[in-house]
Amino acid sequence: MKRFILQTGGRDETINYIYPDLNPENIPSQNALDRKIIYYQQFMPEDTSFHSMIPLYVGDHPPEEIHAICDLHGWIKDIPAGLMYPVSKQFKELLEQFAIPNTKFYEGSVLWNEKEYPYFVWHLLTEKYQQNIDFGKSSFGNYNFIRHKWISDDEIIVEDYNDLIEKKDALDWRDWGFRRAVMKPDFRDIDAISIHRYGIVISKRLKEAIESAQLTNVSITPCPIEFEISDQI
Repeated sequence: MKRFILQTGGRDETINYIYPDLNPENIPSQNALDRKIIYYQQFMPEDTSFHSMIPLYVGDHPPEEIHAICDLHGWIKDIPAGLMYPVSKQFKELLEQFAIPNTKFYEGSVLWNEKEYPYFVWHLLTEKYQQNIDFGKSSFGNYNFIRHKWISDDEIIVEDYNDLIEKKDALDWRDWGFRRAVMKPDFRDIDAISIHRYGIVISKRLKEAIESAQLTNVSITPCPIEFEISDQI
């Protein structure tokens, strides 16, 4: 089963900077920036909001003027302690039409040219993906995600996620990757999920909907691994 990786796409080799990232440091809900709370595993309080986020560019030579706000932004400076992306109302409404477990949207706005633009922050819990893996049929290895290569030829078989972490630590792995990714049957119906260092993994149908809507600052690339479903092997 082929899947794809969803990322922000605000830079390229010729233009350098296209869209800015958002700075949330002045938002009213300061608990959103509390890194002592594990927002990778839990949602924020119901009253959390992200109003007055400010567009800023990263780097030593940003453009003199901000290009525009867009449908998907990254973060700059003080960032929330969890996997969250600022998204436009159009992107939020599109995502709500698809099967995305362990997700939530917070209200907010972007302050640009002295005007507040309605905006949202999309939150995915990243510590839930392991419940979709069939560990008995999958295998893992020592993978360097920066250099995109295997560190060794070892293929590791584990019983569950805790067993994987224990063996990873014992082997002093820099990180683990799938040698073979076998997922439980409910994975076939999931349209977006955060998986370890692979990022936000999306279905072909969500990819096509995003492309059809012509959402801005979105990058979609093929996932480097093929997923199998356990009831088909």
